[in-house]
Amino acid sequence: MHEGRPTLTIGCTFSDRIEALLDGRVHIERFESMLRCVEAQTLFRATLNEAAFDIAELSMGSHIAAVAQRRRDYVGVPVFLSRSFRHANLYVRTDRGIDGPADLAGKRIGLVDFQQTAALWLRGMLADDHGVARESIDWVTAGLHAPVLTDRMAMDLPAAIRATRSSSTLDAMLADGSIDAVISPTAPCCFTTGSAAVRRLWSDYCHAETDFWHRTRLFPIMHILVVRRSLTVRYPHLTTAVYDAFARSLELALADLATRDFPKCAMPWLAHCVQDGIDALGEQPWTYGLERNRAVLGNMLRYAVADGLCDDRMSVEALFD
Repeated sequence: MHEGRPTLTIGCTFSDRIEALLDGRVHIERFESMLRCVEAQTLFRATLNEAAFDIAELSMGSHIAAVAQRRRDYVGVPVFLSRSFRHANLYVRTDRGIDGPADLAGKRIGLVDFQQTAALWLRGMLADDHGVARESIDWVTAGLHAPVLTDRMAMDLPAAIRATRSSSTLDAMLADGSIDAVISPTAPCCFTTGSAAVRRLWSDYCHAETDFWHRTRLFPIMHILVVRRSLTVRYPHLTTAVYDAFARSLELALADLATRDFPKCAMPWLAHCVQDGIDALGEQPWTYGLERNRAVLGNMLRYAVADGLCDDRMSVEALFD
């Protein structure tokens, strides 16, 4: 600890991208920090509703919606701690005639929040690639395995978008057939246990995701890092220092994956799997920074406009202003 340095509170989900900040190999220059790992949905609600941290990992969909609502608690920094293809995260009942993506038109689909970033991406891909209009679907929001009675942030969606919140759970509704499908980064229990007639929509999701990458060159962003706005006014160098520290931590995480001969997660052949992924994509796609991610951010704004989360006047730069 350095006496006299201001201390920053940081809330993130656990990942190798923050490991070097957790273990002290990387520091935010001229600041002390207290980094706490928090479950994603809890973290997002604490950030949006309580401004609980000086620096926080936040759902990109929620950040877009917050900027559109002119909420000024936080400033975005182009650090994207979570990125993921999402074809694996759409689960469907096998007794509803859903043989392919186009069959989702007219169905009832559950999701944790309409502003959820995984859902933003899947709605956009369903519309772009399969002609499934957002307006053709009844969206049902709920907690996955425990009831959640409120949205993480209040939304005023267009009249053509039908989204209602249920006091049940997505898992229960998918299991009993109240809904036809679920979008969720965490698999519903009725799928993992095999207790209901449920499957992934894309059974070979790796093939679908690799195809999406080669067609679009987009590696979907899920989460962004935000910094308390009042601190960026008090310390003008703060956003640069935060970016540099998190970028260095990512650099060390990628180097670890490439060079460690002992696994940092509980799976065999980790290095082989990492190389397989790079070979399939043709490059290491995990990058930070605005310019290197302008195309993917612009695509997200196009999806968000279609979803009613923002209007078409929002620029990529506004996400970091």
